[in-house]
Amino acid sequence: MSRSAKTAHSVIAAVRDDAAFRAVALRKRSDCFEVLWARSMPVEEGNWPAFAAVCGLSAASKPAARPVQGGEVSVVGVDSTAVAFYRIAAPNVGRDETAAIVRMQAESLLPLPASQIEVAWRTLPSANGTADVTIAAARRDFLHRFAEEVRAFGPHAIVPACEGTARTWHEMFGERERQALIVSIGVRHTQVCLVLNGSVANSAVLDIGMADLSAVAEDNGDRPEAAEVIERFAQDMHTVLTAFGWSESTSWPIFLLSDGADGVDRIVAALDGAGLTTKVSVPRPQTLGSTVGLTPVDLHRYREPLGLGLMTLDGPAAGLDLFGAIRRAEREKKVRSAWYSTTLAAVIAAVMLLVFVAASVAVDFASEKRLTALVGRPQFREASERQTLLRTVARYRPDVLGLLAEISAGENPGVILDGFHFRKGQAVTLTGQADNAEQMWKFQTYLLGHKGIEDVTITNTSSDSKTKKIRFTMVFDYKNFTKKGAEL
Repeated sequence: MSRSAKTAHSVIAAVRDDAAFRAVALRKRSDCFEVLWARSMPVEEGNWPAFAAVCGLSAASKPAARPVQGGEVSVVGVDSTAVAFYRIAAPNVGRDETAAIVRMQAESLLPLPASQIEVAWRTLPSANGTADVTIAAARRDFLHRFAEEVRAFGPHAIVPACEGTARTWHEMFGERERQALIVSIGVRHTQVCLVLNGSVANSAVLDIGMADLSAVAEDNGDRPEAAEVIERFAQDMHTVLTAFGWSESTSWPIFLLSDGADGVDRIVAALDGAGLTTKVSVPRPQTLGSTVGLTPVDLHRYREPLGLGLMTLDGPAAGLDLFGAIRRAEREKKVRSAWYSTTLAAVIAAVMLLVFVAASVAVDFASEKRLTALVGRPQFREASERQTLLRTVARYRPDVLGLLAEISAGENPGVILDGFHFRKGQAVTLTGQADNAEQMWKFQTYLLGHKGIEDVTITNTSSDSKTKKIRFTMVFDYKNFTKKGAEL
C-alpha cells in the first residue's frame, strides 16, 4: 500500500508456502478484526493466477493496484527464502541520509551490483544515539517476475511473508514478549525470526523442515537418524543465534510455533537436550471475531496471510514493502513511453511538414512562372488546363499530419512506435514494439476504429531476447491515398 493511501477497512492477504497457496480476507470492526474467509490451494494444482480465481479475483484485468469497493486492498507475501535480511546500526539522521547508508551497506553485504537488487528497510529504536535498521533485500529480476505473477491480486504491497508470521505470533499466540526468537517450521524450510514488538528485526531461513524433522516428531528421538537430524538442526540454530547477536548474558526466549500437535513437543524436548532452551507457542482463537470457525490449527496454518492482513489494516506501509521501487519504476516507464511516443510523432510530423512545405513552395514558384508566361501566349487554354491539373493533385495530396494525429491521439500504454513509412499508392507501414501481444492487438483494434483507416494487418512479429518485448510491423490503407489510383 502506498504511503499516501488511506487506511483500508478490509483486506485480502495471500502467500505461497512450501505446501500451498493460502489467502484470507479480513475486515476491521470497531472492537476486533473479523475473518471473512480463508482459502487455500495445493501448489501442485496451479499457479498464482489460478489461485486468484479461487479467491474470486479475475486474472484477465491485470491491474497494477486493484481498487475495490468498500475500502478493500490486497497484500501479497513473497517467499522469505528469496529475501535476505540484515540488521545494521546507523546514526540517528533523517530518512534520506538513512536511505543512502542502507544502500551503501546493501551493496557491501550482497554479492550483486546495486542495479540488480531492491531493498526495503525500517528503523527500530536503539540506545546510545543510534538506530537499529532492518534491511530486506531481493533480486530485482525475481521481484519483477513475482509482481507479474501476482498481478491478478492487484497488490498494494509485496512484503516478506515472515512479516505476517511475526505479527500473528505477537497478536494471536500466548506470549507477549517484547523481544523473542520465533521458529516456524515448514515442510522443507524453517524460518527463524528475531521479533521486536511484533516486527521482524532480523530473519534467516534454515534448509531443514518437517520433512526432515519427522523422524524426531514421530519418535522419542532415540533412533540414530533422529539424533543426527536434531543435531544438525541445533547447530544451524546456534549459527543463526550468533549471527543475530545472541549471547548467554543477553539471551532472548525462543518459541517454536505449533498448532498443538504432539510432534512439536518432541522437537522442543530434543532441542532442550541439545542445549537450546525452547518453548512451544500455540495460537489463541478467541483473539479474532470470525464468520468462519478458526481453530488453533487454522490460525497456525494461515499465520502468514493473517499477519499480513492485520498489518495492512493498521495503516499504510506497515511492512517492508519490496514492491515500492517496482511500482515507481512502472510509473516512470509509462511516463517515458508516453513521452517517447509523443516526441516521435512530433518529430515525424515536423519532418513531413517541412518536406511538404518545401514541395509546395517549389510547385507554387514553378506554377507562377509558367502561368505568367502562358497568359501572354495563345496557348493560355493549355495553361489553364494545367492549373486545373495542379488543383486536382493538391486535392489528392495526403493529410499526413492528420494521420499522425489520429495515430498518436489515443492512450496505448506499453506501445512505442519507432518507424513510419507513407508513399502514395502504397499501404502505410508502422513499426514499433509492445510489452506483450495483447497490447499489440489492442493497438491494431484502436487503428481500425478510426475513420479512413482500413485493412490494418500485422505482417511481422518477433520477440526481443533482451527486453522480452514484442516487435511488430503493421500495414493499412488510409483513405484514397494508399490505393493504386492515388498515383496521379
